[in-house]
Amino acid sequence: MQKRAIAFLAALALVGVSAPIYAQSTKSLQLAKNQKLCRSKRPDGSIKTWTCGADQPCCVNHFFNLYTCGSQLLKCL
Repeated sequence: MQKRAIAFLAALALVGVSAPIYAQSTKSLQLAKNQKLCRSKRPDGSIKTWTCGADQPCCVNHFFNLYTCGSQLLKCL
């Protein structure tokens, strides 16, 4: 669990902590080896982008405007 948190913080340092991840160009986004890029089209037509662990599912709930990572056991519950 600590390795995953360290990898996430390292990825944030690469992207720049002051800017949100979804505002960065996906071409310039550097991902750690154990991360994947999640993308979803919002109801207004824009695209939301965030990162999850390689073993986590990308979870979306448009009703609550929720874009997050799930767990291996519970998936997107």
